[in-house]
Amino acid sequence: SYDHLVCAVGTSSRLSLVKGAADYCFPLKTSQDSKRLRTAIGESLEYASRPDVQEYYYEDDEMQHQASEERRRRVHIAIVGGGPTGVELAGELMDFFQQVCGSPDGAYKHLRDDVSVTLIQSGTELVPAMDKELRARARQSLEEQGVRVIFNTRLQEVGQDYVVVKEKGSGAEETIPVGLTVWAAGNAPVPFVKELLSQLPPEATGSAGRVNVDDWLRCPTPTPETFGSILVLGDVACLNGRDKYKPEPEPLPQTAQVAGQQGSFAARLLNRGYEMDATPPRLPELSSGEAFSLLRTWLVARGLEEAQGFRFLSLGLLAYIGQEEALNQVMLGNVPLFNYSGKVAFALWRTVYLSKQASTRNQALIAFDWLRTEAFGRDITRL
Repeated sequence: SYDHLVCAVGTSSRLSLVKGAADYCFPLKTSQDSKRLRTAIGESLEYASRPDVQEYYYEDDEMQHQASEERRRRVHIAIVGGGPTGVELAGELMDFFQQVCGSPDGAYKHLRDDVSVTLIQSGTELVPAMDKELRARARQSLEEQGVRVIFNTRLQEVGQDYVVVKEKGSGAEETIPVGLTVWAAGNAPVPFVKELLSQLPPEATGSAGRVNVDDWLRCPTPTPETFGSILVLGDVACLNGRDKYKPEPEPLPQTAQVAGQQGSFAARLLNRGYEMDATPPRLPELSSGEAFSLLRTWLVARGLEEAQGFRFLSLGLLAYIGQEEALNQVMLGNVPLFNYSGKVAFALWRTVYLSKQASTRNQALIAFDWLRTEAFGRDITRL
């Protein structure tokens, strides 16, 4: 039994959309996913360094050519999805390859001409949530670094050593040999959410398997008595945002910024003791015998006897694009303030990244790791 259930379980990768994706794609959702990807990249570099894929191992010209093609395939990484996650991963990979495959002291400098990254985007532009000038800058920067960006293309199939893509409109298909494929597109509900929705009324089911909530993050429940006992927030919550510039309300984006603000909002509701079954939630009536509450007095003085609904305040978007450059779209709600790209944007990106860490210890460790990497290069001993 419980007084309140807070559901903030997030989402999983929707690998079921494409044939073979669940078997051969590396998702990028959890810390365990990142560890598996790190190991796979290290194995790809080692696999491409074996003698059986080096030209000198063979005397026949045809075998030498096949060995060269196989070596390039083993260190070819395909990224599915041109949103912030896919773009940042492409930029980070190019930074990584530049260091570990660069001359004169890169551990894999013999692979500097073989490593490659392909970014597959179903739309016509990268990071579509950003302004047009920043979308163009993202494409320009990645292509200058050597990333092959494929637009207006759907992923048809993923195999162990290949991906099949199909261009929209023309229907032309292309099979691309790859060493590994990373999934950075499409979200799906986790099993807990499916089980939760099965016990809630039909109106609780929102778009893409999310849970519909009201302005106080409460989902519909089977009975009036249980209403207000379940709060849903983060990626799994489907709450329409209000924008005076848009005629129709749209669900809030599934970003950490939204989830963080919703988490703080839910904590305030519960800590202040609002009666969550009322609409709007309000402070309970106190009898004459109950103790004086300084918190209650402070809330009444501020006119917060009734809880205000959640309102998302957008502060903008950030994305790293490699070579110590980033994209910054700074906003305050619906009001755009300024856009930056390049080195200045990179400094702001790192500042925000550090400030969002949960503890001073983490901030110090991350800052030290950045300094160590700048001075001595990336640590590849754990690959």
